[in-house]
Amino acid sequence: MSSTNDPVPDAWKAGKLPYGPSITLATAKKMLDAAEAEARKQELLMVIAITDAGGNLVAFNRMDNAMLLSVHIAIDKAFTAVCGKVPTEIWRSILQAGILPPLFIHDRLTPISGGLPLVKDGKLIGGLGVSGATALGDTTVARASLVAGECSTKDIDAIIVELKKLQ
Repeated sequence: MSSTNDPVPDAWKAGKLPYGPSITLATAKKMLDAAEAEARKQELLMVIAITDAGGNLVAFNRMDNAMLLSVHIAIDKAFTAVCGKVPTEIWRSILQAGILPPLFIHDRLTPISGGLPLVKDGKLIGGLGVSGATALGDTTVARASLVAGECSTKDIDAIIVELKKLQ
């Protein structure tokens, strides 16, 4: 981010994250499997959604007995991450700063942890939304998914560091 007074990331303001070719179904399936494996390891019941570069659902997984509420939350996190080009939790700071007019805010905007843009080779190829646990649980499951899809983990690694400080 540019500063503590300005929550909008410099790359976002400058439009430096170009859209690339959308994620493939084969890659999305690998990411779902990795996220589910990490969730099981942590004994979490999760919902995982992956969208293409246009915010359209490509792959989805609701683990048995995961909260029904998490279905729409995960999908909207993935949509928010790809359309906004930043991790979803950054939107909380942007909204609290009041720098966007109310008409700009979409009804699917989800400013909570667990939504990440899928960035590969410097291009935005999709969005990931994970829901069903705490902020740290969602982000660690999401990180496992990113690694499986060979996507950048830079943003989420910084988020995980901050979340661990809060514990």
